[in-house]
Amino acid sequence: MKNRISVKISAIAILLFLIATSTNLQARPQHLVRNQGFFYAFEGFHSIHEKLSSSFVINTDAFSPLSYGFKASANWFVNYHMSVGAGLGLINYESPRMFTFPVVANTQFYLSEGSDTPFAYAEGGYGFRANHKNQDKGLIYELGLGYRYRIKWENFLVVKVGYHYFKNNQWEYRRRLQQPIDPLNLYEWTDLKRQTISISLAFYYSTRY
Repeated sequence: MKNRISVKISAIAILLFLIATSTNLQARPQHLVRNQGFFYAFEGFHSIHEKLSSSFVINTDAFSPLSYGFKASANWFVNYHMSVGAGLGLINYESPRMFTFPVVANTQFYLSEGSDTPFAYAEGGYGFRANHKNQDKGLIYELGLGYRYRIKWENFLVVKVGYHYFKNNQWEYRRRLQQPIDPLNLYEWTDLKRQTISISLAFYYSTRY
């Protein structure tokens, strides 16, 4: 319950920030970015687990609702309002613990060509196992909104909030509901779904400005 409240408070704070900065667009002199060429991003993010589910009966209250990590990506502008790219990262999911190397493709849609602009983004790919023998790679994707703010020349600061989803298999000693224990098959692969609200702070470097 506390985690859900903190998620909602964080999401509301981010949305208020986006609204406030958007209303100040006219007050701040705009530099036309032209949105061409490549740009590179380095970001850190922190997530709160809104929902954790599994095909086995587990007490989700016993698990930590946190995850955090870093990501680097390269993007190219298809036109003034759309970019596509790819990224690599490292995510640490807390209990059940899982270090994951995400390899993802992404796209971003910008509201304007100005330096300061809201945008929507989507990314998807696979999270590969880093160090946990009891878990395997799995599907990973994220959808959300962000805001790009120019610091100086080619340098930008970006804040994002999104819905993050990661599903992978876990090798566990568990018994399903209403099923007897099979002594010859005490372990099996089961699905584990992590659904989180992710808050990111990123630094962008653009080859054009």
